Amino acid sequence: MTELELQPEPRAPAYIGSVRLNGAEVDLDRVLASVIIRHGRDSVDGGIQSSTASLVLRNLSRAELADWEVGGDLQISDLAGAPLFTGRLSDSELDDDAANLEATLAANASSTLARAGSREVGGHAWPAEPWAARMARILSEAGLTGVVQPRSPDVPIAATVPDEGGGFSSTNALDALDASRNDVGATVFDDVDGSIVCQAYEGRLELYPLLSLDPDLVLFSPPWSQTLDVANRIVLGYGYGAGSVTVDDSASQAKFGVHWTGLFDSGLADSATALSRASFWLTRLSWPRWALPGVTLLEPQPLQIGMMVELVDLPDSAPFGNWTAMVEGWVDTIEGSSWTQDLILSDPLLSGLSLLWRDVPATLHWLEVNPACEWRDAFNLGNLLPETRLTLA
Repeated sequence: MTELELQPEPRAPAYIGSVRLNGAEVDLDRVLASVIIRHGRDSVDGGIQSSTASLVLRNLSRAELADWEVGGDLQISDLAGAPLFTGRLSDSELDDDAANLEATLAANASSTLARAGSREVGGHAWPAEPWAARMARILSEAGLTGVVQPRSPDVPIAATVPDEGGGFSSTNALDALDASRNDVGATVFDDVDGSIVCQAYEGRLELYPLLSLDPDLVLFSPPWSQTLDVANRIVLGYGYGAGSVTVDDSASQAKFGVHWTGLFDSGLADSATALSRASFWLTRLSWPRWALPGVTLLEPQPLQIGMMVELVDLPDSAPFGNWTAMVEGWVDTIEGSSWTQDLILSDPLLSGLSLLWRDVPATLHWLEVNPACEWRDAFNLGNLLPETRLTLA
């Protein structure tokens, strides 16, 4: 055997303060030094996903194994006692094939949203109401605890429409939340305490302070991407099929051809509301932009979904010197004394958070602005500066 093979296998991760199963504290000496927790979505364009946690336990007796039956409540906390994950055991796998090795149990857990798919809602008329009230109604009928973070002013939603027989169909809470979030542009996720958060993209402004990331914390130089996935014609319905509106960006269509997307049966209240929402999305989707889908951090940061982070001092080859992005989710990987975070990022323009006037330096005058920068590119300070030019051709 080599010297490495003779070393004992790492035990509990250094950053984990406690693991509780059904309220009882688990002996951390039984927890191997490998815990993975996923928060939010694992892709910017993905649907609703429940948070998950994975950990491995060693040398459980037959009696102890019974405690780890699926369906049990699991909570993982950090050294300060703050929750990192709250959920229920969803599946596990016992490995005891090798007689000369300790048996291990790989346990996986999912948070509250995983149960929303089995909770029935609807089946009766829902009134016309603001979007926040509609989301709260779905959570309440499903018996789920959560908060709604709407945009201001909120978006009006129509009353539900009966079917041909005069009745109202029911659905599960997960599908209802997913359909309603698409009406305005929102994400739905599990918080670390197990509650559900319904967050409108346009409700993120100043929800959390900007987090500037030290370049030394970012693993390698992250890859940039730009794709021709524009949408320069948007067809948006309203009133659950009562009608629809269409908006076009003729300049984008002339350059790239017609690329359309649509949602024909949204619950938006009326044509005026649909026109406003369609125009909002058109300005954000009709032109391609450089983006960083994600970065890896070498040390844990106080992240929140909907938080804006800033990457500074980017390499000269990057499209921008500094870039801000929205956190859509992340994965905590805690291995022994190492804790890394893999961030899922989105362009802040998709959340309606473009460059604010207050963020433009007072020393930058109109005559000094890069003349090649068009309004659609003025979402990043770097595009305004003469020495930093971005070509979207």
